[in-house]
Amino acid sequence: MAAGVSRRASGIMPSPTMWIQDMVSMLRRSGKEYYSLHVGQPGISPPSGVVEVLSRVLRERSGDVSLYAYAPPRGIPELREAIARDLASLGRVRPDPSRGVVVTTGGIEGIFSSIASVTDPGDPVGVVVPAYFHFYSILKLLGNRIVEVSSYPSLDVSEDLWIDLFSRVKAVIVANPDNPTGRVLSRGEARLLADLSCDKRVYLIHDVAYYTLYYEASREWPENYCMDYVITVGTFSKDPGIPGWRVGFVAAAEDVAEAVAHVREATSYNAPIPSQILVLEYLKGGYREKFLPGVIEEYRSRREALAGALEELLPKAKFKKPAAGIFIYVDLSSYLKTNSEEWAKSIAVENGVLTIPGTLFGKGGEKWLRLSFAWEPSERLKEAVEVIASKLKG
Repeated sequence: MAAGVSRRASGIMPSPTMWIQDMVSMLRRSGKEYYSLHVGQPGISPPSGVVEVLSRVLRERSGDVSLYAYAPPRGIPELREAIARDLASLGRVRPDPSRGVVVTTGGIEGIFSSIASVTDPGDPVGVVVPAYFHFYSILKLLGNRIVEVSSYPSLDVSEDLWIDLFSRVKAVIVANPDNPTGRVLSRGEARLLADLSCDKRVYLIHDVAYYTLYYEASREWPENYCMDYVITVGTFSKDPGIPGWRVGFVAAAEDVAEAVAHVREATSYNAPIPSQILVLEYLKGGYREKFLPGVIEEYRSRREALAGALEELLPKAKFKKPAAGIFIYVDLSSYLKTNSEEWAKSIAVENGVLTIPGTLFGKGGEKWLRLSFAWEPSERLKEAVEVIASKLKG
């Protein structure tokens, strides 16, 4: 008789993407209309011009065996240089492209390899609840002890909470903009986290997955005050919008970046070469400058539509309109009479509205939902909220 799967694997919280995808498949087979307010990925395709450039490059190099060979685990050198320039243009201190930048197979691998590089099994790692659900999965897989501080119900984090968290851990993971809340670091917070990192020698993994999707907020970098202990983890899944093509990056001090590269040799070794070429062309060819402003305006319009519908149809719902990112995290405790996970599954099956329940982001989210405005156009976001409101009030 088989012994069964490992405790390591069985202890990982099931990703909501798995049951959501099962739900999507079921809805598609039934032919039922559904609303995608669950997705953490863009609903806007990359600019066609950069895809055409990639196609041309692949055709021209089709007989070049190096196109199909392993790439350096650190990533294509030209892409690392482009990433370093890009980060500097966005206000972050410029990392050393040759020794301080590593291209990863998506942002999740970047977080995984960063945590694996600066902690050992059993080391405590801090998160602010609500926290992105993959943080929990990665930390459990690596055998870290998770230390939580809660930002409920205000979703704000006080200076005392930050100090308390940094005093008890080996590393802290912070998403900025945050997933699910949309919270961003202020300049004072960025300086505080940097000072705590350097003073206490606690690594700060700065997850900047949505680092170009800013509307009103300013972009702040703790890295600018503490290079040795702040690690930047980013992805190109959100901009230019190629989540399935798996390209991310880590920018860090030389010793950390070296360790990240070694960890990557034991995972995926190198990110897909065609994906790296596309991102390189996107960054160096001036495509972002033409593409991103329109994306920002469209997402801002969708955010306003979703927030306006919530205010109109669910006036007792509590939320903060995010100044960055693609999510609204809403407190439905005045309406919701059951657990948010149970309710989210119910409205998906019965009404075709797909959302992410707050329970998946840690303790305290039992009456909260994460709603994404990245995939659906404004009119469909309003329709989805009408369905949500009708079900809640009914």
